[in-house]
Amino acid sequence: MQSRITSRLTNRQKWELGLGLALIYVPIRIYMNVLQIDMPTFWHRLPLWTMEVLFSIAFFILWINVIEWLQYFTSRFLGEDFPDRYRVVNQFLMLVVAIGLAMVFNHWYRFLWHWMEAVFDKKSFEVLPITLNKTPVLKQRANTSITVMALMAEYYLAANKRVYERLQRVVINEERLQKENATANFNALKNQVSPHFLFNNFSVLTTLVETNQELSVKFINQLSKAYRYILEKSVYDSIKLATEVEFLETYMFLLMIRFENKLNLDIRISCQEKEKYSIVPLTLQLLVENAVKHNRMSASNPLLITIGVEEDYLVISNPLQVRELPESSTRLGLQNIVNRYKLLIDKPVMVDKANGCFTVKVPLLS
Repeated sequence: MQSRITSRLTNRQKWELGLGLALIYVPIRIYMNVLQIDMPTFWHRLPLWTMEVLFSIAFFILWINVIEWLQYFTSRFLGEDFPDRYRVVNQFLMLVVAIGLAMVFNHWYRFLWHWMEAVFDKKSFEVLPITLNKTPVLKQRANTSITVMALMAEYYLAANKRVYERLQRVVINEERLQKENATANFNALKNQVSPHFLFNNFSVLTTLVETNQELSVKFINQLSKAYRYILEKSVYDSIKLATEVEFLETYMFLLMIRFENKLNLDIRISCQEKEKYSIVPLTLQLLVENAVKHNRMSASNPLLITIGVEEDYLVISNPLQVRELPESSTRLGLQNIVNRYKLLIDKPVMVDKANGCFTVKVPLLS
């Protein structure tokens, strides 16, 4: 039932369709029925033609409502897919209704036209019967034909409008569901980051307090700074690249203490680029953590992570030094980044493994 109700046109859309077709139909009908139009005739008949436009608008709106009622009736009693499964039957039914309404319209319109002409010309009201003379019959058939054509055009315009509106709702609902799903996944990932982040660093801190109290104090300060960033900034859709790089430097300090001399970071981003662009919060932290999880490192062969900007993309790369037994991972980090950026920008996140190097290109936000 919901799908049938939501596919109906609004009153405003019906008025727009009725007005648009009336402004096309009425001038054509006037051209067919009034052989000579001069300025006195134009100004004399303008009120009559204005009433004809208003009458036509009302009739076309009535026609749209009748068509909607017929479609509702066929959908309810014959199935919602009846217009699609039996398109020829449906179109034939609409044609029969259009012809019937056209006959009624022309009959009513003929009386109205002659009455208004009599009023404006100050003559007695009289409707002459249609004779079998060639000219009146052809004129009547022409009027009927143009009316049927107008009604069928209105039917197809209304149908196309309904299809377009339905398609727009499908697209909007799909985008909303994608955003809700990506947001939920990203929130779940952030909830995983916080405990995992604290657990790893508390383990390092436990050892550090016993061996180097001065460094442990600095470690605690940097840890609190990083954790505050995760709690406060991760709720935003985007953040300045400069702010994210500053957080990454804090995060890298913690990693350097944890892995000693086994990890290096090379940031090749100018101050101008840092202020110009934005990214999704925690992007760099998740990508660096992804590299650490899946690659082996040692003092003799440290893992080098390089970050730079190329053509409105943030490029994060590292040599492939795949671990034989990588750390446990949910594999959601990189995919969540891809999903988040898909909702914010048309450019895709690009992941590439080539020439012994793992590269992720993230589109920068303006």
